[in-house]
Amino acid sequence: MRKYLLFLTCMIPFVLLGKETKKIVVDYLYPPFKEIFYVLKSDTIVRHGPYKLVLNGKILVEGSYKMGMKDSLWIEHNVMGKLRFRGYYTENKRVGIWEFNNENGEAEQQLDFTNNQILMYRSQMTGHTFRIHKSSDSLYSLLDRPPLYLGGASRIKEHIADEILAPLHKTNEKFLGTVFVEFTIDSLGKTSNHHILRGMGPRYNEEALRVVKSLPDEWFPGILNEKTVSADYVIPVIFDEKLYEDKPALIIF
Repeated sequence: MRKYLLFLTCMIPFVLLGKETKKIVVDYLYPPFKEIFYVLKSDTIVRHGPYKLVLNGKILVEGSYKMGMKDSLWIEHNVMGKLRFRGYYTENKRVGIWEFNNENGEAEQQLDFTNNQILMYRSQMTGHTFRIHKSSDSLYSLLDRPPLYLGGASRIKEHIADEILAPLHKTNEKFLGTVFVEFTIDSLGKTSNHHILRGMGPRYNEEALRVVKSLPDEWFPGILNEKTVSADYVIPVIFDEKLYEDKPALIIF
């Protein structure tokens, strides 16, 4: 989303953690974010020290870098002040127990990255039947655990909402409908075979496919009889101009 934002930058010399650094303050014009972080004075590409993303005086994201890598507790809130996630990084890798909440601040997942365990999750797909692929055969079955996206379904919705804005309003069309994109999540959590299960028309179908394919491959595969399985998954992509009326800055390019 930030690739569409205009900004102004100022640099202030500072000494931090034994390294001589510069403080970088980035003021975005719209939305009025303020990004505050530090870089090495000897190499301004390398972030080193505290990081904050602020909106109207409220901290949305807070953490710290060490020699260009996230290396501390990182916390993110949404614009309503609800906690989105909380967890530790060590050398850019998630470690320990992370908490992920939905847009209302309700617990959605709790993951132990050190021991590679899912401690808690909520999914609307629990109790649904999935098509499971075994060798050249397939069958339909309930799963002990459905496929899960890292961070929860709310992260999928946020990604789609951010990605889908720019390409659609160029024609000033009014639109309303849903495209259902189906794809396979294999036993290792990798995705493939994206296709339209039910669509709206060529342009909408193409855009829905593009957006779903752009999701990072951060899936936990489904589990059946204590084993990970390859299963099909469906994501609805909603096209509704009313959802995007408050975000005009995201469609300027």
